[in-house]
Amino acid sequence: MVGATRLLAALQHAAARTRADGASLLAHASSRQVFRFAHEAIHQDLRQERIEVTIKVLAGGRVGVASTDSLQLPALTRCARAALAIAEHSPKPERPPTLPARTRIRFADDYVAATARATPAACAAMLKHLFRLCQGAGADLAGSVTTGEDEFAVVNSQGVACYAASTIAGAKLVTMYRASRGYASGAARDLARLDVEGLLQRSLRQSLKREEPVSVPLGAHAVILEPDAVADLLEWLGYIAFGAKQLQERTSFLAGRLGDQVMDRRITIYDNGTERGMLRLPFDFEGVRRTRVALVERGRAAGVVYDTDYGARFDRPSTGHAMAPDEVEGPLPMHLALAPGTTSAAEMVRRCRKGLWIPRFHYVNGLLNPREALMTGLTREGACLIEHGRLAAPVRTLRFTQGLLEAFRHVVAVSRERRLVADPGTGLGCALVPSVHLAAFTFTGHSQTEA
Repeated sequence: MVGATRLLAALQHAAARTRADGASLLAHASSRQVFRFAHEAIHQDLRQERIEVTIKVLAGGRVGVASTDSLQLPALTRCARAALAIAEHSPKPERPPTLPARTRIRFADDYVAATARATPAACAAMLKHLFRLCQGAGADLAGSVTTGEDEFAVVNSQGVACYAASTIAGAKLVTMYRASRGYASGAARDLARLDVEGLLQRSLRQSLKREEPVSVPLGAHAVILEPDAVADLLEWLGYIAFGAKQLQERTSFLAGRLGDQVMDRRITIYDNGTERGMLRLPFDFEGVRRTRVALVERGRAAGVVYDTDYGARFDRPSTGHAMAPDEVEGPLPMHLALAPGTTSAAEMVRRCRKGLWIPRFHYVNGLLNPREALMTGLTREGACLIEHGRLAAPVRTLRFTQGLLEAFRHVVAVSRERRLVADPGTGLGCALVPSVHLAAFTFTGHSQTEA
């Protein structure tokens, strides 16, 4: 761990020495311990530590960005000079660039020392326990377990000095039994709160099926999407629709529709990087405090997220959603949430007479037609039939092609339970989502091989 004092001091010293009209420095220091396993054995374990500093300078109305992997002052000085040289040869933007005003934040509430100190021996013991449980069920187990820590710091020449430290623990488990497979993932700030046994049981419930996978006819089917599947779709919506750049360029389905009813009234989507239960980061990569932003409110198109630049273009304040200076997609939501419903996930299944239960997707491509949120992707482990209110035979891999605006206009139910979905390898971004029962979801192809 670098520590707040050292990290902020290094950035402030470099900012003071930068010969530019203004400078903003972003640092991300991280460490990761990863164990990958299959067939009752750990086949890869690694530990990685890295730091990246990105420097953005303003010079003569132009912007330059450069990065380095060192906190040493000579390296930071060279990086700032490189950014300045880039600025001198860059075209002038339409609007004069500005930097946020003075903000001071220090946040370490999500740093759990015991997680940061988790030893390889302790992680190996946890995995051996999972191997024994899986053997008892007659299934094979593969996947990964990750622990680590992150530090973010932002400093600029206008007095911004923000720092946050956090830890992360996560697991991805795949169980295999005969021709069926199951999947479960989880993430938490505290390793002690990562219920790996619960994850294993969830995966086993999907895979311990004696029936062979069946093919289902193509076309529209009712579906119950589990949180991992919902998160895949929601994160794509964040990328293609919920940023100010996408609104300005009119590629977002919100363009020209703000205030309109675009989804079922049971759908409320928002972004909140300070909510408990999220992987919180209270400031963005410009050093602006994050705020809760309503994106879809009871089915109505409500708004998008802004950074300093796009806030100025729309005559709005930044909502605290700036990405790293070298990001070209503008401000994006990183802490998406779908508000809970009133029905239990188990009751949703019992009320479904016929449909498909989908734990997650293999991949999703949301760029087919962003104006209608048309996406495609594949089902993966655990997908099965729902017949007369019960989970039945597993189904072979299917390809969907579906406009999410249309799908989310016909919501049957939203579960009151929500689950955090995140990639522990990055420490950036997450989704807090329930299960969703949709009346129709269109499947357009069969996979020739299982995903």
